[in-house]
Amino acid sequence: MELNEQKRKSMFLVVLMGCIITSLLSTAMTTALPLIMESFRVTASVGQWLTSAFSLVVAIVVLASAWLIKRFPTKKLYTSALALFSAGLLMDALAASFPMLLLGRILQACGNGVLMSLSQVVLLTIYPPDRRGAAMGMYGLAVGAAPVVSPTLAGLVADLFGWRMIFIFAFVFSVISLILAGI
Repeated sequence: MELNEQKRKSMFLVVLMGCIITSLLSTAMTTALPLIMESFRVTASVGQWLTSAFSLVVAIVVLASAWLIKRFPTKKLYTSALALFSAGLLMDALAASFPMLLLGRILQACGNGVLMSLSQVVLLTIYPPDRRGAAMGMYGLAVGAAPVVSPTLAGLVADLFGWRMIFIFAFVFSVISLILAGI
């Protein structure tokens, strides 16, 4: 694929932003779980479904993403997955019940599973072979570090502003990424 350097960098940053947001939310619930359990009056074994269901659905969708990538245009699939992730964030920010919160997490996981695979395909496509290693290294570093710092950031946000703000902050950045991806 022939792209000028400016377009390549823009695509890289949009893809990276979307993936960092989705990676952050993969582990954000661990520190917010006690507040959520208290808010919805659920036990730890019920509350844990927010992380377990997320991981399970991501694993299933990652497997299905190869099929999706072959059948849908890249930009449309990327924006659809990011929109699905954003819808899950909004649903969680507005959740009036635990089942609604869990459904929002499942929607996030569906978007996350597609984005994890598709982002790597995009990066491998837009960079020439001699620059793929550096691009994938930067991508891997950012996406790998996000789940590590996420519990600390989520705990700070939840303690200062409430657990819903985790989803609101992520929603804002997700929508910005979605808008940039559509340009």
